[in-house]
Amino acid sequence: MLAGLPARSARPQAVPGSPLSAFDQGQQALRSGDLEGARIQFEAWLARHPEDADAMSALGFTDLRLGRIGEAARWFGRALAQTPAHADALYGSGLCLLRQGRPMEARVPLEAALKQAPTRLDFQETLALARTLAPDPPPPLAPLVRPVALQMPARVQGPRFEIRDGQGAWKPLFIKGMNLGAALPGRHPSEFPDKATYAGWIAEMAELGVNAVRVYTIHPPGFYEALAEHNALAAKPLWLIHGVWTELPPGDDFLDPAWWSGWQAEMRAVADLLHGRADIAARPGHASGAYRADVSRWTLAIILGREWEPYSVVTYNQKHPGLSDQIGQFLSIRQGHATEVFMALAMDTFLKYEHDTYHAQRPIAYTNWPTLDPLSHPTEATKDEELAWQRKHGLPASREQIREYDNDAVGLDMEKVDTLPAFQAGLFASYHAYPYYPDFMNLEPGYQKGRDREGPSHYAAYLQDLVKYHRRHPVVISEFGVPSSRLVAHWQPQGLTHGGQNEREQGLQDVRMFRAIHDSGCAGGILFAWIDEWFKKNWLVIEFEEPLERKPLWYNVQDAEENYGLIAYRPGAGRPVIRIDGRADDWKAIPDHLAGPGLKLKAVADEGWLHVGVFFKGPVPDWATEGFAVGLDTHDPALGNHRLPWSLGLRSAAGLECIARLQGPGSAVYVDEPYDLFTHRLARPYRSIPHESGRFVMPATESNRPRIGRDGTRFPGHRQEIGWLRRGTQDRSDPAFDSRAEWLEGRAEGDWHFVEASLPWGLLNVTDPSSRRVVRDAPTPSGEVGTAVTDGFRLCLVRFRAGPKGLRPTDSLPRAIKGTLPLPPLFTWPTWEQPTFHRVRKQSFDLVKEGLRQLPD
Repeated sequence: MLAGLPARSARPQAVPGSPLSAFDQGQQALRSGDLEGARIQFEAWLARHPEDADAMSALGFTDLRLGRIGEAARWFGRALAQTPAHADALYGSGLCLLRQGRPMEARVPLEAALKQAPTRLDFQETLALARTLAPDPPPPLAPLVRPVALQMPARVQGPRFEIRDGQGAWKPLFIKGMNLGAALPGRHPSEFPDKATYAGWIAEMAELGVNAVRVYTIHPPGFYEALAEHNALAAKPLWLIHGVWTELPPGDDFLDPAWWSGWQAEMRAVADLLHGRADIAARPGHASGAYRADVSRWTLAIILGREWEPYSVVTYNQKHPGLSDQIGQFLSIRQGHATEVFMALAMDTFLKYEHDTYHAQRPIAYTNWPTLDPLSHPTEATKDEELAWQRKHGLPASREQIREYDNDAVGLDMEKVDTLPAFQAGLFASYHAYPYYPDFMNLEPGYQKGRDREGPSHYAAYLQDLVKYHRRHPVVISEFGVPSSRLVAHWQPQGLTHGGQNEREQGLQDVRMFRAIHDSGCAGGILFAWIDEWFKKNWLVIEFEEPLERKPLWYNVQDAEENYGLIAYRPGAGRPVIRIDGRADDWKAIPDHLAGPGLKLKAVADEGWLHVGVFFKGPVPDWATEGFAVGLDTHDPALGNHRLPWSLGLRSAAGLECIARLQGPGSAVYVDEPYDLFTHRLARPYRSIPHESGRFVMPATESNRPRIGRDGTRFPGHRQEIGWLRRGTQDRSDPAFDSRAEWLEGRAEGDWHFVEASLPWGLLNVTDPSSRRVVRDAPTPSGEVGTAVTDGFRLCLVRFRAGPKGLRPTDSLPRAIKGTLPLPPLFTWPTWEQPTFHRVRKQSFDLVKEGLRQLPD
């Protein structure tokens, strides 16, 4: 964060409608990039208020952005002379020192700034940069003394894990784990939180009742320090399951010398840091620092790698057809294919280094998933098999390439791997297994007979099949869970869908899966995930989240991948900008966008939604016969539909891309037909065009495509209408709380009432609200979906009543002139480079907590 922008002002805000002060005008100019204009306004304010440290600091940031480092430093110095603990001035002083190439000196004011405002992400990130550029010298490592006795904190025995009790005897442990992703809003996955954040999360995980935390890759030293400090005092330790991450090798060749050498180095780094003996140099996209916290006695297991793509496995096998057997120091494999042999080699490599260096062992696995399980799934045809059946059935050729992996073309079989006498800790099979995908989970006839404690369960049947196959190794479901997203990315027969749940349903279903994992005979399960992460992307919406590098800056409630956490991070500093609860309090500070004698429209934007409030005199309408339509021109008023739908008989000077219909159970968002992404998903371009058809359609998605099994059986797809808006309250203190609530009516002041709605950006074809980008393909598109920057939206409002000849308007804003709504004023919102957000425990947290309490360790 070296651009030099102060925080959003905490000063008292002007009353809506009153003129802005010179200070506020200066802030607006600074944020819009008008630096000279900002300087003029701040200096004018300071001339009348010569002791205002905020204005001095603001002038410092203005000069900093103009490249006047010396002048900026003097302004920050003046502000600190006036107010020594001024957080922004301290931060600005640190930025100046960094710009001058003095990172060690910069750490002093930056640390002081963070002490004043510990939750400021820009402070945290800039201090982290200063510490990276000028790190403290690591404490020296004590001479390594390799223990005489084997250090083995855990082992596998039969189908389960075992750990030592207080007397040193082995006892069984059912893993109740949590997967930890650590990217806060505004951050990519390689931008880690501070130690205090890790410490808070670890304490909460212990409160939740999990007994293990899993990480996929190396985290900063603060994570391991926080874990060691927690476990040193805890009655029950929080076990660590550590991954060794890698990307795919070039050319899908796992024996590529540079790639294999790099992955071995990563293995050594993980082993060293677990024993508190690593100094990892800074490099882009990776954690670094001095690792001195020894967490090896609390490290339960190692899981190597990632979800390996099937095409990579097939390619490597084709390149090395002669690799089938191997005998290592700890493991051997016979009659495997080349990739299985390599996985055995990788595990043996890690085991050898930790054993030879630290005389330590622990159970180990490589990452697997149902796509590469060793089972046979007749309903899951490969692309080639499916295309052959399409031709045989005389079906029309698909206009779209099948964009998914061959999910039953090849497998990875841990049962082929044997342990040698030198390895006592044992192997286990690790699977990322969700209940909704691949489709064979839903379609296999045998799985349709499965049951768990709560009734029919395809998922339980699959787990039982997996455990039955692995006779010699315990099975750990190292990823599972459901998200609390708006959209369903994949359908599942028992409702364990890839999204579409509210927080309560998420919690109940997570617990149901935990029980099924336990009852099926698995050695444990690791829930995905601890927090919602804004940077994540899902196949259903990723095309419409451009530019992808800005995705961490905004929250997409539509995206299933963003919403797996039990801890939510939501837009709004400290609280929601608008909470759907039927109370008008949070609308009072929002100025009217459109206003008439008995009708008003308010609007406000945040990192997740466009919120609209329709205020009207008189009682709440009879929704059976009355309602409201909010028209949205999202870009270029010449484009879009210039005629309103539903026989309203009105034209609009601003072409509309979307309409939000607020009418009780019929409340929904509709999209102008030429601009609807689902209608045109096989026939780009996605472009708004000028026309007057008055036809708006309900947006839809296809979560499961039609399929053909290996025996020619045809399976229908699943489609969902996604425009419907859900009535309810988001007030967490209300027993009727529903995290999926999107609209509600309520009483305002006097005889006024209102209806409020939160419209997800993705439903309005906004690809990045932080830069005000909307879908706008090129006329002849290729590659990524095209976007355009919009100046803002033009909103109109129509109140209507049902009559014998359809709907008729009873009022409108702007007021219609000869059947046409004039061009409304522009509604816009400021862009941002850092999001505001607040943290809440989801309703699912307590439900999972109770469910875990009922499961044995």
